[in-house]
Amino acid sequence: MPFWAAATLVSDSEAPLDFQVSLEDMVSSTGRLVEGDLSQYSAKGTPFVEGDVLFGKLRPYLAKHWLADREGTAGGDIHVYRPEADVEPRYLAYIVGSRNFVRFAEAASKGVKMPRAEWMSLREYPVTAHDLGTQRAIADYLDRETGEIDAMIAKMDELAEKLEVRRMSAMQRSTQYADDGARWNVVPTAHLFASIGSGTTPKGSGYYVESGAGVPWVTTSELRENLVTATLQDVTEEAVAAVSSLRVHPRGAIVIAMYGATIGRLGVLGTDATMNQACCAFSSPRDVDPRFFYYTLWGQRDDIIREAAGGGQPNISQGMLRRWRVPHPPVDEQRRIADHLDEVTGKIDAMLAKVAELKSLLIERRAALITDVVTGRKAVA
Repeated sequence: MPFWAAATLVSDSEAPLDFQVSLEDMVSSTGRLVEGDLSQYSAKGTPFVEGDVLFGKLRPYLAKHWLADREGTAGGDIHVYRPEADVEPRYLAYIVGSRNFVRFAEAASKGVKMPRAEWMSLREYPVTAHDLGTQRAIADYLDRETGEIDAMIAKMDELAEKLEVRRMSAMQRSTQYADDGARWNVVPTAHLFASIGSGTTPKGSGYYVESGAGVPWVTTSELRENLVTATLQDVTEEAVAAVSSLRVHPRGAIVIAMYGATIGRLGVLGTDATMNQACCAFSSPRDVDPRFFYYTLWGQRDDIIREAAGGGQPNISQGMLRRWRVPHPPVDEQRRIADHLDEVTGKIDAMLAKVAELKSLLIERRAALITDVVTGRKAVA
């Protein structure tokens, strides 16, 4: 039967109730909401009740859905499906969370940069018809099976968190303390680099070209404790010549994000590059090993963020970063510590990569199981 025979799209628009769900509150491919406080907004939304199924229509490939366990209001980019009387809500939720439904929604989307699923197409999605008893048996089976998979995924998340804590502890201990437990002397970063500077966002679309066709232009979204060898888009040589604040920073510079959600994230330039005004680059080191400095900033991230100013979008300034004091052992000792941290963090990164791979396999297994069961390819026990 078509999807519209199993569920109705709720199209009402009302002032928000106390409990509100936005697209950002739904976790991809899990059927869950994020932990902690959810979004709060004052705009009207779509009301939902217990048993309704919410589905993120913006970028449907993100597979965001949730079976409502209470009444509330859904944000603008969320479809609310209300199951018909002869449809088990949990069965409907598994259909919406299945890989086939998400692919169908993606194909039924309109828009390139911000694709949105269209109900008029999505309503024709073919649903395997079962009586209510069979639907409940399927939902019971999937509750049990996905519950076991979710428990294993939670274990993977817990292990990853412990590994990240271990990595941070190693960096903080090694960069701040000598082997005898004494703290290293500290100096402002301005004493350690001949150049500390930022960049800008050139005005005019003609200044931008695709990646690889011009001079790399780094933004904070590209700083993930990584080597930056290419950027999502480049700027032209003409832009560099015309905009004086669009400096080219040398390969090997340490870059830190100064604004917003990515504040404190780091990168190392693997090529000469420009950057926008939200990035700050440290180059031309003097009496400092860049790798030691990189690990030091990483270990000090929480302290740096605490110095950020601003409410909605906290930020740190170049002036604050120039004054920021970092440990400064002898250079030979810095190199020894950096070598040690290369080895330690390398091993932890390898373990984190393995954990991420296992988690990805579990998520894939979960999606495949749901799809096989709700489409009838796999019979429930």
